[in-house]
Amino acid sequence: MKVLLINNYSMEHAYNLWKQGTSGSHHIWGKVELESRGDIEMILLPHVKYKFLNKIGRYFGIGHLDQQIRVLGNLNKFDILYAPYGSANTKLLLILKWVGIFRKPIVAAIHQPFLGTKSNQKLKKHLAKHLILQYDAVIFLSEVLMKDTIEILQFPKALVNEKFSTAQWGPDINFYKEMNKSRIDFDDCSYFISAGHTDRDYETLIEAFREINFPLHIYCTPTTIPKTKDIPDHVKIFSSTVPYVELLQHYKHARAILIPLKYPSHKEGCQGMTSLQDVIALAKPVVMTKNISLNLDIEKEGIGHTVEMYDVGGWRNTLLDFLTDQAGWNTMVQNTKRVYQEKFNSVIFADSLEKVFRKVYERHK
Repeated sequence: MKVLLINNYSMEHAYNLWKQGTSGSHHIWGKVELESRGDIEMILLPHVKYKFLNKIGRYFGIGHLDQQIRVLGNLNKFDILYAPYGSANTKLLLILKWVGIFRKPIVAAIHQPFLGTKSNQKLKKHLAKHLILQYDAVIFLSEVLMKDTIEILQFPKALVNEKFSTAQWGPDINFYKEMNKSRIDFDDCSYFISAGHTDRDYETLIEAFREINFPLHIYCTPTTIPKTKDIPDHVKIFSSTVPYVELLQHYKHARAILIPLKYPSHKEGCQGMTSLQDVIALAKPVVMTKNISLNLDIEKEGIGHTVEMYDVGGWRNTLLDFLTDQAGWNTMVQNTKRVYQEKFNSVIFADSLEKVFRKVYERHK
């Protein structure tokens, strides 16, 4: 079986980083794990070739037009098209499939509300329903997101059973082994850390640290530097690019990983999911803004705490416990290791993905 993998960021680059040993396989969305089993070949399409096509596509609201046109030119090279970011780079292909021009099966992963599902306009919901049905299989990375989509678009149970499933995206089971050989004790974890740039609420976090006498390190981008004025001296902002393997070393020496989020309720998806990969893989306790769309319940699993959005006091009170409660911290570390092995890793994700591919392949061969 040959599967063509396309994404809204370069899979070639992600694959090369994995081969160099500087990034985990989970950023290639199952390619490494499935190919190691021998029955599935996952082909990578060069991410961008004709930039002018993408400019044209943006004018019409179609992202990655260049990539989608090149998919049409490679139909004889694959059995299934696989798009881990759903509609981000498949909008044209879905339209073409709807009208019968594109006939190859498409498997998509969805971790944000699908096009039009959160709109109040009946026409947009109608279009959303027809477009999502063009996928031959949809893998939701969130149980809540799947349930919401089914209820909003009113899909019958038989169709749901045929096309919809869930899977937990999880970190590379091998990449972090060497990094985790040396244990960092409670007293050696001398700061909190927060990193990322999508939907981050660093401003609330900084306000909480005005009354926490412990260092906070924030790793962001030049465009996501916190707007807070008068930043406390023990809060350090790093906005220059840091290689991933270097960031992981900073994570290792942190007391906990913090994931402060802000997002409109109508756009609630799997925000914070990528940062959770590092939390689990490095066995670090976590505090994050509550997001009911995430499959991993960090409080139920005993690996951290959630805080309501914009709750300065909630952040402050929760983090103060991390300054002295060494026994609780050790318990969270052990629970995180358990979750990594049993529920949240790249092999478990690949198992779910393989089942979907085989079901779709058998249906269309």
